[in-house]
Amino acid sequence: MKKMQDPDANMQKKSIVLVTGANGLFGASVICAIGQDGRYRARAMVRKGALLRSLEGLDYELFEGEITRKPDLEQALEGAEYVIHCAGRTAQYPSELKHYEAANIKSTRLLLQVARAKGIRRFVFVSTPNSFTNGTLENPGTEDSGFMPWLKKSGYAYSKYLAQQEVLGYVKKYDFPAVVVAPGFLIGPRDAKPSSGQLMLYVLKNRIVFCPPGGKSFVDAELAAQAVVSALTAGKKGDVWLLTGENMTYRQFFKILSQIAGKRKFIIPLPELLLRSTAFFFDLIEKIAGKSMPFNSTQQRLLCLDNYFDNTKAVKELNLQPANTEKTIKKAMNWFRENGYI
Repeated sequence: MKKMQDPDANMQKKSIVLVTGANGLFGASVICAIGQDGRYRARAMVRKGALLRSLEGLDYELFEGEITRKPDLEQALEGAEYVIHCAGRTAQYPSELKHYEAANIKSTRLLLQVARAKGIRRFVFVSTPNSFTNGTLENPGTEDSGFMPWLKKSGYAYSKYLAQQEVLGYVKKYDFPAVVVAPGFLIGPRDAKPSSGQLMLYVLKNRIVFCPPGGKSFVDAELAAQAVVSALTAGKKGDVWLLTGENMTYRQFFKILSQIAGKRKFIIPLPELLLRSTAFFFDLIEKIAGKSMPFNSTQQRLLCLDNYFDNTKAVKELNLQPANTEKTIKKAMNWFRENGYI
């Protein structure tokens, strides 16, 4: 284990929180929130040689290892009292479940086993709203809704749901102290790869942007991370919280981006019929070639979906703060600009 700084005597008294996937947008935001809280010491688990730009300026211990190797997890959890499991494969292509099993399901299963053996006080699993059923702007989806069967064709969504079921199953079987949080579409600084920030960069870098007809629940990554830290002690075993923000269409989001950038963008709506026809064509190629394509009917359906969720429970129980989407975008944009992305 490599420590970024030598903790002083006070830091040694703080409870250690292992954060997997710590160099991703949300993982880094969680590391930052842990440092701001003052009660904990963050231990950041990343793969050997991983890009650490997102963690610059933060206070943490660094552990390099593989989340799919039990010996690495045992070492990473040595002396830790809490776990926040952010790591996982998020890429949408290739889309078959087999490409997500190791990073999303196996890693969660192994981490649960090791965490239980180590007597971890609270295990926070970072899931996705797509483990639940979306709603409309007037009646957004909640934690009480179930998984949508058609998303079994999305390897990412289905693997996260199956991993979530592993966690909740551990709660029932072993009375294990685990909870689940499901952040919406994250926007914020420290998106070094970038991940969700790709959508922002697409709009910022192009004069002509094509806009799908659906929408998402956009959430400030830093505010969602603060709610995750609250989840280390709030609620009870088996609780689930949607960490979502402002529900808006892609078109609304693109317009806000354009206004903040101060550059006129030509936003061209993509008709749902066109997307369906394109997806149908790629589905045929998938069947003939026997391998996944970059775009298919499941991804088309997601782009056209009113993917809206209710964060009332998290606001009440985790003190999730309301986000100002314009302010959130500005923070993310400034970070991208300072780091040479735009």
